[in-house]
Amino acid sequence: MAWLIPLALIVAGIIAASSLIISKLPQAKELIDKLAPIQGGLGVGLLVIGLIRTLWLFSNMDGIGLLPTFWMLSIYAGIACAVILGFLLGMPIIAKWIPGDSPAEQKAMEMQKKIIPYQTMIGIIGIVAAIILIYYNTKYPGL
Repeated sequence: MAWLIPLALIVAGIIAASSLIISKLPQAKELIDKLAPIQGGLGVGLLVIGLIRTLWLFSNMDGIGLLPTFWMLSIYAGIACAVILGFLLGMPIIAKWIPGDSPAEQKAMEMQKKIIPYQTMIGIIGIVAAIILIYYNTKYPGL
């Protein structure tokens, strides 16, 4: 699980920041186009994992407070980005699961529209947090 979130977060961050990445590296468009079909499933999975890690975070607050500050902040940012990016990328699939035109679906779509302008920034934060998490997972395996 320690490697699952960072790797999924990097892929989701690349998808979320795809417009910025393609504007800087046009040759990356082919790779990003290959990631597009997994966007919905990745989003739902990342949302579920992010919510599970949020519960884990609340139950382990004492231990996380003892970690180096940079690592602790990357854990918080990584989990927050996992939930937000999971919601953004998984919304098309989640909307199909909500029966009919319920108010919950409308509220979720409104919330998604409010968050979309920040998608690129959240994607970049997610990639950076994932890289930091990978670094600390390699430096301190088993923690």
